[in-house]
Amino acid sequence: MKPKPKSKRITGTLYQPTVTRYVGQNGKRVSKGTPGAKVVRKKSATWRARYHDADGVTKTCSLFDDREASEAKLADILQRERELKAGIRRRDPFEIHRTTPLLCPKCSGAICVDAKGKPSHCVGNHLAAYVEYLDAKNNTPKYLQMTKARLRGAFVGCRFDVIDDLNAGRVSVWLKDQRSGGMSPATSNHYATAVKSFGNWLFKDRRYPENPFGHLEKVNARVDVRVVRRALDQEELAALVGAAEAGEPFRDLTGADKAMLYLMAAFTGLRSSELASLTPDSLDFRCNPPTVTVEAACSKHRREDVLPLHPGLAVRLRQWLQERNNRSLDDGVIPFAPIRTDADADGSGVAEPLFPGTWPDRAAKMLRRDLEAAREKWLSEAATDTERQERQRSDFLKYDTADGCADFHALRHKFVTDLAASGVHPKLAKELARHSTITLTMDRYAHVGLLDMNAALESLPGMPARPTAERVRQVSTGTDPSLVATLVATEPGNLGSSHKLSRKTAAAGSDSSDSHNVSSQEELSEDLTSPEKWWGGELNPRPAGYESAALTN
Repeated sequence: MKPKPKSKRITGTLYQPTVTRYVGQNGKRVSKGTPGAKVVRKKSATWRARYHDADGVTKTCSLFDDREASEAKLADILQRERELKAGIRRRDPFEIHRTTPLLCPKCSGAICVDAKGKPSHCVGNHLAAYVEYLDAKNNTPKYLQMTKARLRGAFVGCRFDVIDDLNAGRVSVWLKDQRSGGMSPATSNHYATAVKSFGNWLFKDRRYPENPFGHLEKVNARVDVRVVRRALDQEELAALVGAAEAGEPFRDLTGADKAMLYLMAAFTGLRSSELASLTPDSLDFRCNPPTVTVEAACSKHRREDVLPLHPGLAVRLRQWLQERNNRSLDDGVIPFAPIRTDADADGSGVAEPLFPGTWPDRAAKMLRRDLEAAREKWLSEAATDTERQERQRSDFLKYDTADGCADFHALRHKFVTDLAASGVHPKLAKELARHSTITLTMDRYAHVGLLDMNAALESLPGMPARPTAERVRQVSTGTDPSLVATLVATEPGNLGSSHKLSRKTAAAGSDSSDSHNVSSQEELSEDLTSPEKWWGGELNPRPAGYESAALTN
């Protein structure tokens, strides 16, 4: 049996490491191997400590520029290691993560560059590890970039350096200051969501014992909505499609391409990024009904979506694709792969995008330009000056109105609004829109106009007639026909009393067609005085020969 190694004493020393640099002829620092570079060696201004921990392992750590502060810090480290070795203190499982910086010390969470000035990967900080975690979950590069920028802005603004600095109250105050400076409540909530998700990751990855932002609350974004969208009506969509088809190309999209793009957005509800990801392979005209498939990597909720196509849209799509395929290379347009048929269903065609180019970055600008062209055409079609002035005062085909703006995403609002106006069940509308909740579908995307509300009001019953003097007398004396009808309708199965009431009414000489053929209050009360008469018989009928025990005893 080998003897147990003798444990080392817990000691430590301070030292200043020697730093080697290479300086060029101009006196500036250069990389190693630069011609004419001189080697400059000098002591580092930062003190470092070398010590043995409770397990006898030699460790080093960076301290401070001041020697006295470094000595005090080293004394604390040695005391902690002695208590761990003696069993007085328990080990902190999060200790290694407490000293890890939140942001990269070199670039403060921006982009690190190497000696040649090329971007390099940041390591040794929590933000870089979190971005790698999100990338492993197959999030889009745009989402990774936005999340990293928001976390970096919050950490720098709140002056967070390590995990122990994280505080929900400081983030709340910082977001309040940002909102006072012009940040919208919705953007503030995006920042809050980013830091809360980061805190959840710290807890799940065993980097911190709890989520430091667990109690951070969001603000009500409805009090200051910066972007309010409206849904185009059918006439506006028709004018927009016509103007786009006759308009100039936009970022590799011809007029016909833009017209089909608008129709696809209005009749499928697909987002701009999802439309940009479509290829001819995404369309299936062989099944019934025809479908369009959005791949999981391009869908917002990261799932493959198979959606049915409107019959009219499917016909327009086939015609448009056929026209694109028949174009020659002299037009400067790359032809699409042929439409999938049973003959070439093996997938041998080239999957070119249906809507190529970088148009998603400027989709709102593209639609706004086509809206303006459609409005100018509509104004020019006025027959008289008076009609033209009336059209100019109208909001028809305007980009910004009192109801909201009509950007590219407004076509998705139109899709959901048309579903609601057509009487589609909210559950089906939610599934077609691929929303997480019905509330989002009905409250955010389904728009109701003044004419829709007026049509709903017209479905209500008519106004009641003003009561006459005879009607008032009947109500006051208890001879209201509705009262009598209620009493008759609530009688049990024995209809004897109702026949008596009918005979009394007939004997009184009332006309059966008269709305007031009811007996008087006195006759009605006389018939209903005893329970036997009201019920049509004895309330508790006893069998023959029955004698109560109380009477016989």
